[in-house]
Amino acid sequence: LDTRTTLMIKNIPNKMSDEDLMQFINRVCPRRIDFMYLRMDFQNGCNVGYAFVNFITVEDLLHFAQTQLGVKWNMYSSEKVLQMSYANYQGKEALVEKFKNSCIMDEREGWR
Repeated sequence: LDTRTTLMIKNIPNKMSDEDLMQFINRVCPRRIDFMYLRMDFQNGCNVGYAFVNFITVEDLLHFAQTQLGVKWNMYSSEKVLQMSYANYQGKEALVEKFKNSCIMDEREGWR
């Protein structure tokens, strides 16, 4: 009955890029997300350990959660374990609205 489709993925290895994260998600749910924002530390160029991801359907989100929740990333010599929670903002439109006036829009195009 739950219709939420947006997750905050946590404990992401800090050296992981947005491209790496997209490839990681696509291995489990190919082309089943329509929004992803990996939060970056602009000073050191690394991510801060979490991302917002919107899955196209609830079933896509559940498949990702069932296969990845609590699993070690096994990347960049990290011992971190993937964690997630539902995001406060749900759906692509809400996420776009939230971030369109964010300071991220003043940063490098690749981080937008």
